[in-house]
Amino acid sequence: MINLKNSKIFYDPYPHALFQDVFDDKFYKSLCDEFPKEIKFDRFDFDKQNNLKQKKFVLNDDSNLFNNIIKKKPNLKKLYNFLSSDQFQNIIFETLDRNSIKLQKSYEKTLLKKIYNKLKNKKKFGFEFSMISTDGGFIKPHTDGADKLISFVMPIVENENISRIPNSGTNILKTNDDNYKYNLLNSTVPFEVTEIVREIPFDKNQIFLFVKTHNSLHSVGPMKDLNEKNLMRKSINFFIYK
Repeated sequence: MINLKNSKIFYDPYPHALFQDVFDDKFYKSLCDEFPKEIKFDRFDFDKQNNLKQKKFVLNDDSNLFNNIIKKKPNLKKLYNFLSSDQFQNIIFETLDRNSIKLQKSYEKTLLKKIYNKLKNKKKFGFEFSMISTDGGFIKPHTDGADKLISFVMPIVENENISRIPNSGTNILKTNDDNYKYNLLNSTVPFEVTEIVREIPFDKNQIFLFVKTHNSLHSVGPMKDLNEKNLMRKSINFFIYK
């Protein structure tokens, strides 16, 4: 179902990877066609200092609305079931391991730990639909939550003009400010104290992943569509938890 052979692996400033031509073109188009259009995404996040962290609309798999939608979308449901499987986790861990990125699998736990996680309803996988407006949309520099092990971004590109908008990709960042160099608990970081190491373009039929670390800084935008068409940067984001 998934092809990870066309890959680029990076180690600096933290492990991240880009996989291109991941799906059959027909299947990828079906995912774009099934991306939810009939619902209102409605989450704006604020950081611990009550500053706006992101202008992003999200629907995730914790929502009853998500479950009602996914069961009506056969190809998205097929994708969701595959990505949330142990088979997919094995593929990812084996791919990273071959490239000297060695992680402990989230499901390799003792029986007592498994029982504890079940009682606490701890997730090992998360999935969300995301939209960011190209009219000023952004996600501030951050490292992702401490409970995450690997984060993934899969662009949904229906209109290829979205990929040409400045700052539409994911920026891999580092900071020269010592106050933000150890950031395991995911405080947001001001754009002005970061510098871009590389930009992962927002292109069709690809998956970008990064390993959560104390310095896994990344951001999106702010975007500005010079043609003022106010396109939406749509993506499917998913996560493997610790």
